Amino acid sequence: AIGASFAAGESALGTFLVIGFTLHNITEGIGIAAPLLKARPTWKTFVSLACIAGAPAILGTWTGGFVFNDTLAALFFGIGAGAIAQVIYVIGKMIVRDAKRFEMPSVSWLNFGGLALGILLMYATALMVNF
Repeated sequence: AIGASFAAGESALGTFLVIGFTLHNITEGIGIAAPLLKARPTWKTFVSLACIAGAPAILGTWTGGFVFNDTLAALFFGIGAGAIAQVIYVIGKMIVRDAKRFEMPSVSWLNFGGLALGILLMYATALMVNF
């Protein structure tokens, strides 16, 4: 999706995806791996594992950016949209479940504020890329 975005001339979307995936993958990888370790890894090991984990994304971005095909671009945009929809669904279920457990409303000002802040951040990122 990142490579297809840049190849289609949608640099704002591509930049947003790069930033989003970077923030997501950094926090997710450390959070998953840290409890599994008995000892703290060396920086060399940490950087090596980060490169191994990030290599497919880098390769996919380069491939999608240089080998552009309208059909594949549509496919990868669809996969990206489906992944985002799946995350929204899972997070929404989690919010509703936790709201019931703690006897709080499912939609609170804090939830609404977080959503509004996220949308404003996406808009600001798009403006920075376009200018």
